Amino acid sequence: MKNIILFTLLFVSNVFSQKKITITTTLKSPITDALLIVNNSPKYITDSLGSVTIKEVDLNSSILIRHVKYKLKTFDNITNQDTLFLEEKLEELKDIEIIASSKSKKKTESLFPKISSKNILPENFGKSSSISSSMEIALYFPNEKKQSNIIQRLKIYTNDYKVLENLETKKANKRRNAKFSPIQVNFYTVDSIYEVPNEKIFKKNFIVSCQIDDDYAILELSEEEEFEFPTNGIFVTIKNLSEEDYQTLGFDYPPGITTIGVSKDNKIIPYFRYLHEGETALWKKYDYMIKRQNTYKVGIEFKN
Repeated sequence: MKNIILFTLLFVSNVFSQKKITITTTLKSPITDALLIVNNSPKYITDSLGSVTIKEVDLNSSILIRHVKYKLKTFDNITNQDTLFLEEKLEELKDIEIIASSKSKKKTESLFPKISSKNILPENFGKSSSISSSMEIALYFPNEKKQSNIIQRLKIYTNDYKVLENLETKKANKRRNAKFSPIQVNFYTVDSIYEVPNEKIFKKNFIVSCQIDDDYAILELSEEEEFEFPTNGIFVTIKNLSEEDYQTLGFDYPPGITTIGVSKDNKIIPYFRYLHEGETALWKKYDYMIKRQNTYKVGIEFKN
């Protein structure tokens, strides 16, 4: 009898230590795959109904909600709230050019690696595996035109991939739905002497993920976050979340970052460093990829 009472108390305690919250638009349409970052740590992702169950300890914390199609919003205390609303991002009027009384969108200017006309790659290239958890990748984007464009968004193409489980039988298992797993990204200035990543543009890394029906994860900078493309270029950095964070969010594996073959005159160069060496770790050119004329399919888009 005592055991039954104890079990009942534990069950009731567990139920009341969590709260179900729904994330919707202002028109009350549920928002799927919204990422909730609690005290700078990714903790929850909404389901197909826009719902998420939050631990009581997090209800009074600072919660940032990020979704590619909606404006960023921070909530500081949601203890007494059952529904949180996000505002949809709207195209700015200046992105529409009116010519002879007709409307047409301006073509978005972007900067991507220059793909080789002979983009024939070995198996698993083009469907490349995840970045090693011990490494952080950086891609150098030069500002060859020395234009003062405003960086508005970042695209990282992701994919599922195969992992060889047995060398003798060459049996491989596919990491299905890995392309939807989140990753961390940031921007770095360029060291004027050594031409390696120097200082972070943003103190905290962004966490982004590929959405259903897309082939890429996208970072859409807010108006406050947008910045001018430096004349000496910029670095984009990518790394995985921790295993603990992936487990917390319900993901089994990090995403594969799509690899492409590039032309000899490609100027978007990959670098890497080892994470166990800390923030002062030396950045090095990723010679393994450079010699094979490969790089990651990552690009920057500018504000019109």
